[in-house]
Amino acid sequence: NLISRLDNTNNDDQPSSINWFIETKWEYDTISNKDLFIICNLKTASSDQVLSEKLHILLDHSRMRIQKGEITHLSGETTDSKILTDQQRQRLKELAAKLPPPKQIGPHIASIDTQNLKLIKHECEGESLIRMACGNTNTVNTNQDTCASENKTFHQYFVITHIIFSKKPTILPEILQQKRSTPIEKPVSVASLTVFYQIHDGSWRECQDVAIAPIAIRNEEPKWLTDSIINIEPDKLFSFCIKANILIKGEPGGDNYSRARIHKSLPQPFKLKIVANDNFGKQCSLVVEQLNKPLHLITHESFLKNNQSSINELIAFVYADDCDVDQRIFMALYLNKENELVIKNPSAYSNMFGRKALRTMEYEAKQNQTTEVHLDRMHHQYRGLETKAFILFDPETYLSYAIRFELSTNTSKTEETILIPIEKIQ
Repeated sequence: NLISRLDNTNNDDQPSSINWFIETKWEYDTISNKDLFIICNLKTASSDQVLSEKLHILLDHSRMRIQKGEITHLSGETTDSKILTDQQRQRLKELAAKLPPPKQIGPHIASIDTQNLKLIKHECEGESLIRMACGNTNTVNTNQDTCASENKTFHQYFVITHIIFSKKPTILPEILQQKRSTPIEKPVSVASLTVFYQIHDGSWRECQDVAIAPIAIRNEEPKWLTDSIINIEPDKLFSFCIKANILIKGEPGGDNYSRARIHKSLPQPFKLKIVANDNFGKQCSLVVEQLNKPLHLITHESFLKNNQSSINELIAFVYADDCDVDQRIFMALYLNKENELVIKNPSAYSNMFGRKALRTMEYEAKQNQTTEVHLDRMHHQYRGLETKAFILFDPETYLSYAIRFELSTNTSKTEETILIPIEKIQ
């Protein structure tokens, strides 16, 4: 005696082998008029089994009441759907054995050991009475254009933050040779200032757009002078910062961190030579050195450390390097604290999959008869860097069993397929 039925065809005459249905029936006990049974049959599209349960209802005619009796399981699998059957586990072992090995094409970023390199403090040299020295707080701050021009060049900028200018004291023999009417100490002026940089062969090349400014107070922006003429009085110190830039052929760094460095095409330590010409036609020079800090590339260990509050188990960390711009892209696969499966890409976007979501995808894969699905949300593409992720399904059972990561840069490619820990996912 059918009460109601719902299926994907809305046709009550369809057999139980259709994709899915739910129906309820009732039946009386032929012996007793106090017992009524309601039978519910359920079939999902992701399973060939029909789950059938019988509810016993007790009829109290005298009091016009009904009471709930026992629920009896008639047929179908009643175990937790999150637990795999022995047959599914065996199939997973077979699929795991067939996973392809990781593929990696192209170089990794070379780790330059700068710890053994030391900066040398140079003395001012030259015939001019002008003396230059590095202040105690002197550093060389660096930056680059965010992108190269059409002719594949970009500017490497730098600021020498603290150079002290002074006048060299006049020594006694020079004083004795001077006429009495001549002042003992004359002021001297910086008539022009030039900055050079050293390349790998040891030769020097001139920088462009050189400018000078007094040291700013309280982190204010320097006020760059329209010319580099500086009057230096005896027995006084004058602190200035100096900026310039270099035109480099190639690609700038791919992110803010790598752009805040001297470009990899230049030597380390990077040497700058400041040349000052005075108003008497003489010159002096001071060499200043700069050393890049080590590249802090993200790794399996650093990703886990930085995200330990949200990671229960890190399953995989896959990366590819772009050696042109010293940048690393990655994709990570892990279980979060709720034991959901999480995929994260370089843009910090993430996809979370519970067991229910995976079963839905398995059903859709079975309906469409597809063995892999591209995760659009995980697709990241920027300036030649690209990441992709695909969920793979067993062609026989359509069980989601692995995730394939594809990463590519301008200099390398990585492809790796990772087994999904399906029974650990909630």
